[in-house]
Amino acid sequence: MTKPREKTREELQAEIEDGKKKIRQYENRSKMLDRRLAIEKRKERNHRLCSRGGFIESIVPELITMTDEDAQTFFRLALTSEPAREFLRKRAEETTS
Repeated sequence: MTKPREKTREELQAEIEDGKKKIRQYENRSKMLDRRLAIEKRKERNHRLCSRGGFIESIVPELITMTDEDAQTFFRLALTSEPAREFLRKRAEETTS
């Protein structure tokens, strides 16, 4: 049986460099995928916010002319009412079951 030839120092150094290059490529690929995922999540969130905002404005058209502060006050009052709290309490129970 013949013994496999031992690699020279230059060959080993070249392998190390190739390995480092591949690591950098994979790290860059990972960063690109992370950015793409962040963009997709942001698009989903924007779509959700816009569609829910449009839905709410269709129910309460007065919100269109309200200032941000007035709209915030309106929602705070509406969502802290007893019927709203009861709805949220029931929904939380359903999702935990």
